[in-house]
Amino acid sequence: MKIIKKSIRKNVRLSMVLLDWSVRESFHLLHYLRKQTIPRDQFEVIIIEYYDRVSEALKPFEDQVDTWVLLEMPKECYYHKHLMYNVGIVLSQGEIVMIGDSDAMVKETFVETILHSFQQNQKIVYHVDQFRNIRRDFYPFNYPSFDEVLGEGCINNMGGKTIGILDQDDPMHSRNYGACMCAKREDLIAVGGADEHIDYLGHVCGPYDMTFRLMNYGRRLIWETNEYMHHTWHPGSDGVDNYVGPHDGKNMSTTAFQALLSGRTKPLVMNPTLRTLQKSDPVERQDSDPLLAELINPDYVRLFQKPSQDATDSNTSSQDAVYASYKERNN
Repeated sequence: MKIIKKSIRKNVRLSMVLLDWSVRESFHLLHYLRKQTIPRDQFEVIIIEYYDRVSEALKPFEDQVDTWVLLEMPKECYYHKHLMYNVGIVLSQGEIVMIGDSDAMVKETFVETILHSFQQNQKIVYHVDQFRNIRRDFYPFNYPSFDEVLGEGCINNMGGKTIGILDQDDPMHSRNYGACMCAKREDLIAVGGADEHIDYLGHVCGPYDMTFRLMNYGRRLIWETNEYMHHTWHPGSDGVDNYVGPHDGKNMSTTAFQALLSGRTKPLVMNPTLRTLQKSDPVERQDSDPLLAELINPDYVRLFQKPSQDATDSNTSSQDAVYASYKERNN
């Protein structure tokens, strides 16, 4: 792990955790964070890169990055977003942690709305939905107006609200659970952070794993109805040539659903650093430096490896090959 930059901000209220696995072409969310109604010293931005790429796309916004970490996982490994979530939680200093989309547009009131929601009710897990536009002429991202994104090509705008927010029949699939999820840092620590089980390797994953377990922990799920993220089309947004864990046919993890339905609050595989944080004094939890060495299980380098060509040419799928390796290690 390499820390390029470490936050020196004090008394931040919100920690925004943004991920990359050497795929992001734009981090334009940071452009919009420059214009928030909330003073900049009240929130921090944490960038977690899974591999070792120092992204050129971040350079125009480097002044907005408070903490920048390269996990330096080998290129031969599939990415595991939940591991990155946990790194972000550990490094965060804010009372509230946000995990969200780094290539989305937000209005000037975005951070203010998040903070106000937690002022109104501390015992919540909070989500913001996302308008999605499929026009190709916005790529590469060229800073369209919000009205343009909501207009022609927007696939889920219904009178200024997303179809998902208005959906009373199947909101689980019509709302974007990965766009923006926020929770109290202490609550995330209490439920053990993100689940690092092999089922969440690759494409089928998301912060809703923690959302469901936080609901079982007694936190109320709140969907924002007046503030939204705005996303424009880019190639590969649905994942390409990747590990795909168990899902319901619509890319929602069945492992996460099982956690919700069973009432389980703890992850199947807990990061040891989160276990350490659970046992520590709340004041000590802000000092992440002593914990960095145990954040990444060294066995993951082997367990998360993409199968060799010989393995993919055999009767064993790439998913089966990785899962068999994981079960062998954990049985």
